[in-house]
Amino acid sequence: MMAKNCAEFQVVCSRVTLYYNCRIELKWKRALHHCEKCDFRSDSKGWGSKCGAIHFGRCTPVSFPFPQSYSRRKGSQQSGHIPVAKVSPTRPATYAPHSNPQHINLPNSSKDTSKKVTLSQDHIDSTPLNETLVESEKENNKNVISFQTGTSSVQTSVSGGRETEKAKRRENKAQISNNLNNVKVPQFYYPYGKPVINSNRDEHLQKALQEIGKLEDGKAYKQHMKSITKACDLPMYWKALLFHGSGGEKQGYITKDSFTAMWKRVFLPCHDEAARFVKLAAKPDCNYLEEDDFFILIQDIVDSHPGLTFLQEAPEFHSRYINTVIARIFYSVNRSWSGRVTISELRKSSFLQTLCVLEQEDDINQIMDFFSYEHFYVIYCKFWELDKDHDLYISREDLARHNDHAISAKVIDRIFSGSVIKGSSLKEGRMSYPEFVWFLMSEEDKKHPTSIEYWFRCMDLDGDGVISMYEMEYFYDEQMQKMESLGIEKLPFEDCLCQMLDLVRPKVSGKITLADLKNCKMANIFFDTFFNLDKFLDHEQRDPFANARDFDSDVSEPSDWEKYAAEEYEILVAEEGSNDQEEIQYEDDFEPDDEDLIQQELKRVQQSNNAQFLDSNNKEDDIYDFSSNNLGY
Repeated sequence: MMAKNCAEFQVVCSRVTLYYNCRIELKWKRALHHCEKCDFRSDSKGWGSKCGAIHFGRCTPVSFPFPQSYSRRKGSQQSGHIPVAKVSPTRPATYAPHSNPQHINLPNSSKDTSKKVTLSQDHIDSTPLNETLVESEKENNKNVISFQTGTSSVQTSVSGGRETEKAKRRENKAQISNNLNNVKVPQFYYPYGKPVINSNRDEHLQKALQEIGKLEDGKAYKQHMKSITKACDLPMYWKALLFHGSGGEKQGYITKDSFTAMWKRVFLPCHDEAARFVKLAAKPDCNYLEEDDFFILIQDIVDSHPGLTFLQEAPEFHSRYINTVIARIFYSVNRSWSGRVTISELRKSSFLQTLCVLEQEDDINQIMDFFSYEHFYVIYCKFWELDKDHDLYISREDLARHNDHAISAKVIDRIFSGSVIKGSSLKEGRMSYPEFVWFLMSEEDKKHPTSIEYWFRCMDLDGDGVISMYEMEYFYDEQMQKMESLGIEKLPFEDCLCQMLDLVRPKVSGKITLADLKNCKMANIFFDTFFNLDKFLDHEQRDPFANARDFDSDVSEPSDWEKYAAEEYEILVAEEGSNDQEEIQYEDDFEPDDEDLIQQELKRVQQSNNAQFLDSNNKEDDIYDFSSNNLGY
């Protein structure tokens, strides 16, 4: 019995977590280390077991006190110490793979760093005094677990690995910071343009000063700015901005000193056209352009461009044309919808290139982007037809009459709610002329990026950046009512929804984002389905493969806006010509020919003679009548 109880003690190596897992609740007599068979496998690969412990034999629970106290379960009569499992060997073990069984490296345990476990008395008696197990920490700072069997206790200790690890981390951080300080990252962001080494700015300045010096008293007036601008190698229509930036508006002329001061303020810190244009046209200490900053430029174009000479006779239309051009500039250039054109936005747009082309093209109508007078004529005529009282503002009812009530009422309410364009006039129930320019261009060209954003804001009722099925159904209900009133077969919303999802192909099923509409390239069909019934029916009757052919063709075609403006301009010109002809015919009806005038005069003379003859025969003699030679005697 003693031999059985005093069996040869074998070294047991296990993770620290074994002391947590190998507990026994005496109430149920159940081992908590969750292993069915813990057989030791003595092979060349090493020690292994299913429960994670490294030991010999099977796990047999015995009374083994654990130093940590735990609260007893309700109703339990046991003591505060919970016994743990003791490992007893069932067969002898060999140490073939290891030469020194008393020194084994174990993995690091992040749970416990130091624990002491006291063995029972029977183990103390059966333990050799000189057997110890020590794990030393090396470069990887692992914990050291030492099992001392000769001193009646097994100790697990951790060296100062944390301190050494922190020291190494500090050294690594210091080394990284030193390396970063030594590395020189070249500048990659230039808000005012990348500097050019071989720049001719000084030469251009000297040429401009020479041009000013040639003038009388060294004063350059507005009519002299064309030659000065050419000497600076700048586009010709920058001349008004140069004159204004040099203080010419205040004094009426510029001098060498004022021009040099402007040059140092604008052209020295700025290195590309976009930055120079913004710096020259913007207000002081501003890096962006507002609507009124373009007024000087556009007014100079109206006054000096050969294609707009006819407009000089009608100065009342100058402001209308200028406002139209400025609204179109912000529609295409101001992609952030902030009302402020920044340098980066101007750099990405085609406005400065169009301004250079304006110098070379005498026909203003050939420049379709911003300055076409035909486009202005179409926009202003459409606005004038809707504005009944001609106060340059239109109401909800006026806008509803656009294109024979083609726009749905719900969309008009969204526009006047101020959710699309931020404007004080819209909140008051009125739409100004620049806002109408945005509306008309968005309505007629739904492929333009700004137009897609315009109508997306209309449909996004809750402002979450997604057009949901509820929002699509909200706008489609009015379209179904219109189809029913016109006697057209209705398309159920479920079928329409399937068509729109197949058309757009959103990344998230059932939710259409702004990026999905821009990528599908058929946003015009999507928006017309919910906003414009006439265009929706046109798309339904059109060849289904026509849109695919339009996208596959490499030839650049006019945009939808350019097509609409050309057609409407021809219609308006034809109507104007017919009205003039009717006025001419109307005047001809009241202007008889010479023969008719002669005949009418002869009839009048004959009638007057006959009347006088009858009066002379019927009239009695009067002594006071001196109309004849007969004096009465």
